[in-house]
Amino acid sequence: MKILVVSDTHGEMPIDIKKMDFDAVMHAGDIGDAAFFGALNATAGEKNLYAVSGNTDFVLSGYLPENVSTNMGGLNFFMVHNLTAPHRILPANESAMNAAKAEIVVFGHTHTPLAEERGGRIFINPGSLGKAGLTGRRSFAVMETEPSGTVKIQIYDIDSKEVFILKKFNKFNGLFREI
Repeated sequence: MKILVVSDTHGEMPIDIKKMDFDAVMHAGDIGDAAFFGALNATAGEKNLYAVSGNTDFVLSGYLPENVSTNMGGLNFFMVHNLTAPHRILPANESAMNAAKAEIVVFGHTHTPLAEERGGRIFINPGSLGKAGLTGRRSFAVMETEPSGTVKIQIYDIDSKEVFILKKFNKFNGLFREI
C-alpha cells in the first residue's frame, strides 16, 4: 500500500497529487479553509482521505476530528496534529495511541520532518508542505507498506525534488525496528 502523507498545507498545495500514484492520503492538520479542504477531497478522488483538524483549522474544527485511528494494509495508524508538548507525548494522545494499538503514528504541527522508531512504533511527521518549516524546506512523505511488515518512508523536499529522509522499518515480534 502506498500512502501520501502531508501536513501544514495552510491552504497551499504545491504538488499535483492527481499525477501521483497512491492508495490513500493522510493530512495531519493545519489544512486551510473549507474551500481548500473541499478541493483536496475532490483531488483525492476515489482514494481514501484521512484528515484531522489542526490548531489553525478553526473553520474545520467541528467538521474534522482531532485524531483518527484506522487500519490500512493490516497496520494500525493513529493520526493527530499536535502530538507533543516539549519533550513528551501529550497524555491524551498516549492514551488514544494505546487504545488504537497504534503501530504507526502520524503527526504535524512542528513543521519539522521526522521518520523514526520509538518503543517499537513508527513516528512520522512529513514536515510542512505549505510553508517552509524550521528546516527551511517544504516537504511531504510517501509511505509504502508491505504485508510482510516492511514499511519504507521517503520524505521529499518539494523545491529540490530530492528525498532527504529515507527510512525502512521491519516488524519483528510485533514491534517495528529500523533496518
